[in-house]
Amino acid sequence: MSRLAAIPDALLPGDGAFPPASALGLAEAMAAHPRFAPTADRIAAAAEGVEAFAPEARAARLRAIEAAHPEGFGALVVAACSLYYTHAQALAAVERETGYKAGPPQPGGCEPAPFDEALLAGPRARAKRWRDAP
Repeated sequence: MSRLAAIPDALLPGDGAFPPASALGLAEAMAAHPRFAPTADRIAAAAEGVEAFAPEARAARLRAIEAAHPEGFGALVVAACSLYYTHAQALAAVERETGYKAGPPQPGGCEPAPFDEALLAGPRARAKRWRDAP
C-alpha cells in the first residue's frame, strides 16, 4: 500500500457494507485530480512511513498531522469524501444500506426546462443602475 493510499483508507476503511477507499482507487483519483492533488501530495509528504504503521498507530499519526496542518488535512478530508461518496460503488452501498435513492437530484432524473432568454428582456432594457468601479 502506498503512503497516499494509506491515508484515505484510514479515513474511509469500509466495512461489510461499504468498500474501503482503496477498493475504489481513491488515492489514484486524488493524485490525478487537479484540485485535490496538491493537497494530497502535501499531506502525504508529512505522513512519511504511515503506510507501514498498524491501524492504531496510523490513526494517531494522522491525528498529529491534522493538528499540525488543520487546513490542509481538512481539505484532504473534503477530497476523500467528495471522491468516495460520488463513486458508483459507494452510492450503491448508500442506496442498499439506507434505502436512500442515490440518483439524480431532480425527481425521476427529469431535466429542467431550457431557460427562456426572453425573460431577461425587461431587465436588459432598463438603464444602468450602478457605476463602474474605478
